[in-house]
Amino acid sequence: MFAFTIKAFATTASFRIPENHTFQQTLPLPPMTTLTGLMGAALGLSFEEVMKFREENKILFGVIGSHKGEMRDLWKYNKIKTTYKEDGSDRKDVLIREYLTEFSLTVAVGSEDKTTLTKVRDSFCNPVYALTMGNSDDLLKIYKIGNIVETIDESYSDFEDTMLPEDQTQDYKPPDDFLENTPVTYTVRAPQVFLLPTDFRFNGEERRVSERKQFTFVGSPIRLKNPITTHNIDGIKVVLL
Repeated sequence: MFAFTIKAFATTASFRIPENHTFQQTLPLPPMTTLTGLMGAALGLSFEEVMKFREENKILFGVIGSHKGEMRDLWKYNKIKTTYKEDGSDRKDVLIREYLTEFSLTVAVGSEDKTTLTKVRDSFCNPVYALTMGNSDDLLKIYKIGNIVETIDESYSDFEDTMLPEDQTQDYKPPDDFLENTPVTYTVRAPQVFLLPTDFRFNGEERRVSERKQFTFVGSPIRLKNPITTHNIDGIKVVLL
């Protein structure tokens, strides 16, 4: 397996859970669909095209990220005109969207095909479209792109601020020295599991979810009881999904 890493920063970031509407909760890290869309923006591909590109070339992603704050933004919007109001006027409504602030991100991109991976890396060096972390104004600043290297695969148990496959909530415990070395001001964030879309059926502009998988979003340090395969990419240990 070959891989490279991208280190980046965004002042704000928001990763809406697809089923959330008037209250748009954010995931703590970009899901696979967001990372795929990010690659598509760099390559200049539509979402349908980049989903096909990722599947054909077996592109994998790993992610590590943290933020310094959170906020909620209140949006007011006009709903589409309907016939239930006699005067035909717009119906106004509001929604609340969560944001992460001062968001630091490391993305690992992996593939068995080094030639394809070189193309992807070159696109991130010179992206076709602006790169964002959620909304169009959540601009992503890339400050380092690593070289393509051959990964070192190893079993690993300790994780923090990352995303793991499947539901790991029954298979972890805090590290033995976690409480001893944690300051009282530290906010403990337990792992969260979300069932998220991973594939779609496309019909013109319409797309429908065709596959969902569970992912565990890890915040505070955890130690898995059963180690999982991790890829060491220039000293950065990450699970490629």
